Amino acid sequence: MTVAVPSYRAVVPGYVVPPRASLRFRLLREGEVTTTVKCLRLYRSRESMDYLPMVFWAENGNGEHTQTCAVDLATLLAQGEWLAMGFDDALPRRIRTVYLSLTESGLYTFNITSGEGGGQQGDPGQVSGLVRVERLPANREIVLVERPADGVWRLAGYGPTPGGSGDIDVRVVGGDVYAMAVDDYGVQFVADLAVQVGQRIRPTQYSGWVYEITQAGQLPSVEPVWWAAAGENPSRPLGTALAVAHRYFQPIALGPGPVEVI
Repeated sequence: MTVAVPSYRAVVPGYVVPPRASLRFRLLREGEVTTTVKCLRLYRSRESMDYLPMVFWAENGNGEHTQTCAVDLATLLAQGEWLAMGFDDALPRRIRTVYLSLTESGLYTFNITSGEGGGQQGDPGQVSGLVRVERLPANREIVLVERPADGVWRLAGYGPTPGGSGDIDVRVVGGDVYAMAVDDYGVQFVADLAVQVGQRIRPTQYSGWVYEITQAGQLPSVEPVWWAAAGENPSRPLGTALAVAHRYFQPIALGPGPVEVI
């Protein structure tokens, strides 16, 4: 006699599946596509390398694209930077370790390189960065690019301006150096996302404003009617969280400017 056994699935009333991000990597070797097996491991920090949160691999014969991994988006944002270690055991073996900032779903490229043969790196130097927003000191990321005599633009360096100022290390080859201050564009609105104090959220349709979380909570299930800063600009409810409106300032570039060669 065959007995039919009904299947059951536990349902928790009111439970909402948290938003997830889909991550996939394109793994290169020395900037080129190869067909050998490659592996990318993501750790939370150097001190916790005995625990491996995520691993991606590209199979033999493909060697370029990894599988897709779904990650809790709030966890991804709360982590900030991940310690990424890429391997290619094809002779001569290659390994590369860097920190990666992952904030949304996407296909990311990771180049496993020896770091050799990078060409002229330039002379070490420093640039003093000073940022004001509406006449007040502001912490911004400053990116410096250089146009040498051959006309080929290159990245000279980048760094923050905590408290509105900071010295940024650069590498220069004698060209003109330009600086660009970049505002925090935030993370695009995702329904039901758990957010922490200090995170910035931007509307799905850019409106000139971003919204900084002042009290942790969960974003609403439906995108709200966004608001502009007015009066004393108090925090307003954003789901169960609170947020304050900030104007998003487009990147501003200056230069060429002086570089103190060390």
